[in-house]
Amino acid sequence: MGTFTIVNNSSSAISVFVSKYTNSKGSDDWYSVPAGQAETWDRNGWELVAFKNANDSNRAGVYIHTNKTVTFNSLDNISVH
Repeated sequence: MGTFTIVNNSSSAISVFVSKYTNSKGSDDWYSVPAGQAETWDRNGWELVAFKNANDSNRAGVYIHTNKTVTFNSLDNISVH
């Protein structure tokens, strides 16, 4: 099983959704990642990573493959490496 990491590089907590196309035992609930923190998900292939603001008035996301790091700076600045 591969993994990927979500890094919250912003100054506030962000809500993150990770699809579970490649890990049916994983959760696809929204999860809060605190400011300056990182979380890792177990997946094994292509997955959708989405972010939303606190009042759910704006969302953004990326479609990524396993073994990547997604860095959230803002809804307009998400990088994958």
